Amino acid sequence: MSDSPQDDAAPTSPGAPLRPLGRPLFIATIGLSSFTLFALELLAGRLVLPIFGGTPSVWTTALCFFTAVVFSGYAYAHLIATRFGQRSGGVLHLLFAAAVIAATALAPADLTALRHPGIPAAIDVLLALGLIAGAPALLFAATTPLLSAWFSQRGRDPWWLYAVSNGASLAGLLAYPFVIEPFMPLSAQRTALRVLVAILTALLAGVVAGAQRGAHGGRPVRTPRPALRRRFAWLFAAMIPAGLLSATTMHIATDQVSTPLLWVGPLGIYLGSFVLAFSRQGRRVLPIAEKLVPAAATIMWVPFIARVSWPAPVIVLVLLSAFGVLAIAIHGRLALSRPDETHLTGFYLVVSAGGLLATAFVALVAPVIFSDVHEYPLLIIGGLAALAMLPGPVWSPASGPGAALRNAALRLTPYLAMGALLLVSVSADAPDPAVFVAVVLAVGAQVVLVGRTPRALAIATSVALAVLLLLFSPTHLVRVRTFFGITQVREDKGGESLSEMHGTTLHGLQFKDERRIEPTSYFVRSGPLGDVFAELADRRPGAADIGVVGLGIGTIAAYERPGDAMTYFEVDQAVVDLALDRRYFTYLTDAPSPPQIVLGDGRLSLAARPGPTFDLLILDAFSSDSVPAHLLTREAIQTYLRTLKPGGLLVFQLTNRHFDLTPAVAETARTAGLDSRTLLFTAGDAESENLAAQSSRWLVVGQQGSMEWFDANGWEHAGGGPVLTDDYTSILQLMRWR
Repeated sequence: MSDSPQDDAAPTSPGAPLRPLGRPLFIATIGLSSFTLFALELLAGRLVLPIFGGTPSVWTTALCFFTAVVFSGYAYAHLIATRFGQRSGGVLHLLFAAAVIAATALAPADLTALRHPGIPAAIDVLLALGLIAGAPALLFAATTPLLSAWFSQRGRDPWWLYAVSNGASLAGLLAYPFVIEPFMPLSAQRTALRVLVAILTALLAGVVAGAQRGAHGGRPVRTPRPALRRRFAWLFAAMIPAGLLSATTMHIATDQVSTPLLWVGPLGIYLGSFVLAFSRQGRRVLPIAEKLVPAAATIMWVPFIARVSWPAPVIVLVLLSAFGVLAIAIHGRLALSRPDETHLTGFYLVVSAGGLLATAFVALVAPVIFSDVHEYPLLIIGGLAALAMLPGPVWSPASGPGAALRNAALRLTPYLAMGALLLVSVSADAPDPAVFVAVVLAVGAQVVLVGRTPRALAIATSVALAVLLLLFSPTHLVRVRTFFGITQVREDKGGESLSEMHGTTLHGLQFKDERRIEPTSYFVRSGPLGDVFAELADRRPGAADIGVVGLGIGTIAAYERPGDAMTYFEVDQAVVDLALDRRYFTYLTDAPSPPQIVLGDGRLSLAARPGPTFDLLILDAFSSDSVPAHLLTREAIQTYLRTLKPGGLLVFQLTNRHFDLTPAVAETARTAGLDSRTLLFTAGDAESENLAAQSSRWLVVGQQGSMEWFDANGWEHAGGGPVLTDDYTSILQLMRWR
């Protein structure tokens, strides 16, 4: 197939020539719709994120919603383009745009009312997104295929407009976290959306008016519909990058932070791969991507098997690079297999259907049928199968010993380079995991060597993953997967204790012997939380009302005194069930009084309380190492203050492997008129060792003049970081890059 997209076009009748402004008008209209669609995707995800606990699953569900919208928009465009002429179809599209203007103006302002606890969280997110962004997103999604079809009916090659569309989408993605989010409040962003819908409608009116004056030319000569097998190959090939987009984003966000800036990376690579695949110049990189596929596919599953503590920059760089290689290779073969322009909207419809099926599988189906993220390796294997289904270059064309050696070196070099980066990053502080990773890398090298074709590599990868999962999967007593993540209970070596893991982070540990009544890990009495409760005993010697946002296994209940009342706020029912199950943990059931547990997002639940309730409010609501930033903003702190009695204190557990949160939270509290102190606890003495203590960082916040006790006990001043607000919550500037 020739490099030029025109070379495989079907014969067309000449049609009416475009007016001088016609081509720029098509580019401007498609560009604006695509730019706004993906900026809106980030805005909508940003709006619903705090309503549903800040969990990374909100974003994967948002991806599912927007792929469904894109599919619906492409179906609408296919119907208009194939059943109506440009004149009547243009009028219908303008009427639809006018209805969208009205729907956008009527979108609900109070977003907290969109949470419905009685229905599954994923369905609730979809409904909320539909009310916030459904109508304008549908208009934006339909514009590219519809205008491309109209463009092709003028006897012009339309495929480059797909590259324009994806390029504009990528620009919208980059503009949102770097230009829009940092400098424009959320309320202003929603106003700007209404303005952009109106501008797009005006541009569409110009396109339609041009069609009314010049659309009397001939129509393209239609060719036979592509074979069912070919269309199925398109569908399957479109599914894999879209599914990997969701799965890779989930993997990164689980241990980092669910925020638009980290959402942008995988989605930007996904869109960029379409730009490269459907543009003449971009396709020059496709042979390079094909050569890197064996290494990239293998390196993607190494962190899935080797679940050790990877430095955030390393794992993000490696996973995104590998995902980019696979996406470019698959979309490149998809572009080479595309039909002539008479079937343009049908091709777009099949591709969008693949994206919808994949994101729905990751967001809605996989959490129900899998107790672990098994969809991730399945999608990697599926990517190799997709390459085998579509036409493309032969991976090992040469023969003979010398050629075989060169091919092997070519496959292994990028794999070993990325593998060495992973190995060095983990070996500095953890020699045992480094040995484990070395074994996994050695197996991966064999897979790369055996996989001389996409089919062979898919088979070798399947076998390697099955063997490694059997050998290295950590044993667990119970594992539960919900919308809010994967929680598992493990019995530690020697059988002395049980621990709960959420993602890759310890969320609590309890011994089975006489130590079972003692707080452990981050909560030991010799650590900062012990100081907090010592101060509370001095301030409220009789009894106190205590609130805890984030239940874990209920370790903090070990501090409860007779007469104290403790209320826990937890977003995940599975966590509550495990904490109350005496087969695993007994902190709550051994407490002096039955626990009061409120199910729901902590901030929203506290906002619903009638007034001052607590003498002490503890915030410990991280999910794995992902940071629910909406719990740390100035508005959130003001909500917490409303629930405190006079003299009450806020306590933040800010331990995190990837972010130094303390300066920002302390500075945010200062702008709310509060004082704060912080203490870093480093485990190491005999008592800490006996109770499996973990190093931790805590921050105490209270009214001015309430910090004397902490000053006398070695706590330090904090501050100097950025101020976090509901409008501006980006915390990536606080990332530890080592």
